[in-house]
Amino acid sequence: MNDSKHSIIVFFVGYTVLFYLIGLMVWPFLSSIIFAGILTGTFYPLMDVINKKLNHPRVSATIICLIIILAIFLPSIFIIIKLSEEALALYQTIKAYLSDEDLESIMFGFKYSPQILQELFESIGLEFNLATFKNIILETSKEASSTVFDIINSWISNIFSFFLHFVIMIIVIFTLLVEGPRIKAFALALSPLPDDEEELVIRRFNQINQVTLIGNGIGAIIQGLLAGVGFWIAGIESLTLWTTMMIVLAFIPLVGISIVYVPVCLYLLVTGSPIAALVLFIYCTVLSLFVENWFKSFFVGNRAEISSTAVFLSIVGGLVVFGVPGIFYGPLIISIFLTFVDLYHKRYTDSPSPIADESEL
Repeated sequence: MNDSKHSIIVFFVGYTVLFYLIGLMVWPFLSSIIFAGILTGTFYPLMDVINKKLNHPRVSATIICLIIILAIFLPSIFIIIKLSEEALALYQTIKAYLSDEDLESIMFGFKYSPQILQELFESIGLEFNLATFKNIILETSKEASSTVFDIINSWISNIFSFFLHFVIMIIVIFTLLVEGPRIKAFALALSPLPDDEEELVIRRFNQINQVTLIGNGIGAIIQGLLAGVGFWIAGIESLTLWTTMMIVLAFIPLVGISIVYVPVCLYLLVTGSPIAALVLFIYCTVLSLFVENWFKSFFVGNRAEISSTAVFLSIVGGLVVFGVPGIFYGPLIISIFLTFVDLYHKRYTDSPSPIADESEL
């Protein structure tokens, strides 16, 4: 009996140590592995379609990996190069086009703007005059441009790390596509949850992936690119920078691209282009409403099973905690959390779950 207890203790100590060591090795590449899982779950239906025609899992998985490289990797390289160029030019562009006449129009061109601006300046202890206002705008634009350039410069300086993470992601995707059933069976065997509950967690994981990448992803690209066309027609420079920002921000429900196009419309208004400002504002607003209320509803429907407010908070919270990857991590975390809430009600309480459809459980 004592020998049995000792062997159990040694086993669990060794298991814990090995698990910890494996965690240390995996941790630097955890983000790549998570994204590999996200992309695999999203592209697996396409993998099934191709594999039914070719009947060769490795060739089918190779085709999927090539699609991902062409759709994500090559455009990312182009965007990084263009962003670095435009980030350098952003401050100089604002400095060149922001004349004293434009600033006077902003400060004194509207009925209530002088009073509002003066009260705002006094509340933060600044003198209300043209020089102070111009200095604030230039310093803000300089810091924004410098921040964007520092981020891009960090990516370029760590180009080896970028390639390494991308290669690891592609290798993991290929492995998951080819050996998916075996890896799934191995992972489920390690989990203490019942099989039906494990399947529910996996189904919710893939469900929210498809909603985030396919529904929100395509919707974000449509909003960003079409709004970028509007910016181009309105004569706004640094199109790659603004379009990229709008594509990223379009993942956030409710506010999305308005964070970019509303200030741009105000800029056009105070610099003497009221018609262009009005047309661009109406165009971008209609575009945003169309994508959010029709496109996403049509292609996504209620598959996310999460309210728009919860999605909004999860994306914003994910951005704050994890940075840009938080756009994907946030909805995943909230979705899995709500799944565990459902399982809690199923297993430990007599009351029905207030969140999920009990037939699914």
